[in-house]
Amino acid sequence: MDNAAREAFMTGVAKARSGDATGAAAAFSEAVEKEPNWTQARLNRGIAWFLSRNYPAALADLDAVIAAEPNLVDGYLNRSAIRRAMGDALGADADLNKANELAPDHPSVRQARAGSLLRSGDAAEAVAELTRLLEQYPTFLVAQVNRAAARIQLGDYTGALADCDAVLAVDPQNRDAAVNRATARILLRDFAGAVADAETVLAVEQGSLEGLYIRGVARTSLEQFAEALADLNEVVRRGPNLAAGWASRGNVKYHLDDPGALADYRQAFKLDATSATRVLIRLIRDQARHNPAAVLAECHKYRTRNRNDVISLARRGLTRLVQGRPADANLDFAAFRKAAPDDGAILDALIAAVNKSEPTKKV
Repeated sequence: MDNAAREAFMTGVAKARSGDATGAAAAFSEAVEKEPNWTQARLNRGIAWFLSRNYPAALADLDAVIAAEPNLVDGYLNRSAIRRAMGDALGADADLNKANELAPDHPSVRQARAGSLLRSGDAAEAVAELTRLLEQYPTFLVAQVNRAAARIQLGDYTGALADCDAVLAVDPQNRDAAVNRATARILLRDFAGAVADAETVLAVEQGSLEGLYIRGVARTSLEQFAEALADLNEVVRRGPNLAAGWASRGNVKYHLDDPGALADYRQAFKLDATSATRVLIRLIRDQARHNPAAVLAECHKYRTRNRNDVISLARRGLTRLVQGRPADANLDFAAFRKAAPDDGAILDALIAAVNKSEPTKKV
């Protein structure tokens, strides 16, 4: 083994551990140049390329690794992650199936299998699989982070918080744990805590869209509207296809009495009606449960000032629907449809989402 190659490899490992994925890839490249058949160096370079989001380079390395060692489980697991990031779900699943065939009891294979269950919507079985895994390997942080994500899907926000707390106690800069804890905290109405977690994400991953989005959403609930707007303006600028960003910015603009809110909502629904609906209904449901008087007063204020403010009609109607007042809500909905006939499909999606999650009471 070439000594310079070995030294370059160790430099790559150190850079990877420090979070410098691009620097790690460069160091591993030096090792590969000196030892072209060193599979481990190429595997590590592929992982470093993946972490630095150079997916084509990562895929090329993992293809070469698997060609050299067709029974290497780590090769299939990492290529599965790369393919999924590139939008090749079928290829990713094929690699995961191969890894499962080679080593079904391997901890990383079991963790990946749980991820597949979570993506398919079976969060309960994902939690069960990850719990069994953590019983055997209690320090497997990736599994604990993913169990937190599965628990969030199940509505077990306290359990998710406990998982994230445990991970962050060991690894304070664990970006994914901070994202999951921020999400759980928002759902538990700890908005200040969510802002702190978002700032951890932004410290670890400078300019992270996910960190900016989470902080913007949490700041909206804290009524820090100017700060939230700054965050979400950046999200929309850099992620123009992210429907949740447009919907969340629409929420902020509404509270700032900015007439551009309606255009943001329309763009969100144009991009992804399901995501836009989820964002709006989550906020409306939360406000209707915890501060309905203030919400209805704000709607009344805006309607008094501008009779053409259709957003207030929809928000008031949806709030009343969550409260179990369908007759009052229907008056608002009828007025909305008359004032904004072209936006009826948006209103229909929001009403359906409320009725699906919270059947209205008869009054």
